[in-house]
Amino acid sequence: MSELSEKNLEEVVMKIMSQTTEKGGNLTRNQPDDELSKLKQKVDTLLQPPPEFKTGDVVKWKKGLKNKKYPEEEQLVMVIQELEEPIIQSERDSGTPYFREPLDLILGVLDQDGDLMLYHYDKRRF
Repeated sequence: MSELSEKNLEEVVMKIMSQTTEKGGNLTRNQPDDELSKLKQKVDTLLQPPPEFKTGDVVKWKKGLKNKKYPEEEQLVMVIQELEEPIIQSERDSGTPYFREPLDLILGVLDQDGDLMLYHYDKRRF
């Protein structure tokens, strides 16, 4: 992934915002600055360099970056393994949020029955 400068990031976000509001998307026309601020904050959070994870670390989703059903928003999970090379699933349709998502972190999650389930995630989200 290429690095974005602060100026480039702001230009990209402004372009997205103008396209969305012009098309009558999910954003309200009377609060674009608030939406822009939220979007920029979440993008900044996602693009922060992730820490090095070690087996046994306990983690949870970064606020606003949950993109899968499990774990729950505040549920604590345990790092099983950080992969050296991410798994890139290119089979998914490019119209989904999972297209080319780098899966480089295996986490242990307790399901509703208390069973341990292992899932792959993008480490930038934790």
